[in-house]
Amino acid sequence: MKKILLGILVLLVANNAFSQAKFGVKAGMNFSSLSKVEYFTDKGYMFTPLERDGMAIGFHVGIFRNVSLGKILSFQPELLFSMQGGKQQSYQGLNGGSGYAAGPKLTYQLGYIQIPLLFEINPVANLGILAGAQVSFNVSRKCIHSYGGFTETLTESKLNESVYGDGIQKIDAGLVLGLQYTLTEKITIGVRDHIGLLKNWDFTTSYDKNQKSKGWKSNVIQVGLGYSF
Repeated sequence: MKKILLGILVLLVANNAFSQAKFGVKAGMNFSSLSKVEYFTDKGYMFTPLERDGMAIGFHVGIFRNVSLGKILSFQPELLFSMQGGKQQSYQGLNGGSGYAAGPKLTYQLGYIQIPLLFEINPVANLGILAGAQVSFNVSRKCIHSYGGFTETLTESKLNESVYGDGIQKIDAGLVLGLQYTLTEKITIGVRDHIGLLKNWDFTTSYDKNQKSKGWKSNVIQVGLGYSF
């Protein structure tokens, strides 16, 4: 991971690598969610799904390089820190298999180092269509656990040891689609949607390897401003 980040950083900040390139910084808001999760916790005796229960609001900040490849095409690699996640409602199986009851509400706050590799097409002046791929590395995790008027914040090792954090994966990847508008020579505004492709939760019980999770995948809408030097 360190070699990948170093290579991207060199590509972004090298002053003489490209004749027609812009270097800049960017920041903005994230609106993110996590899809449904289903997993067994007790050989069919207790089946606990997590349902999508809303979006989480976070932020992103980082650097980018926009390299011209022609009159209407450019390549835009970026290196970002992104705080995202989602809200989930858990359900717990009742004794005797008589149904399910609402369990804790969970708000996940997950920090990622993101590497978007994007192409920008400019069909008209000042407007760019962005498309590409993105890989993300999880560097922090937190879950706010609320139930029966009691709230607890699970972080790092405590979260990893709980049923609500044991399956969170360290690497995510997906597709990026968006629009970017040039307000001035140095300022751009943009909106994009990151569509997660990998199963970002991979839970398997320690005593029965056949009991595995289904889900989740992430979705992040980012709105931000960029400034070119």
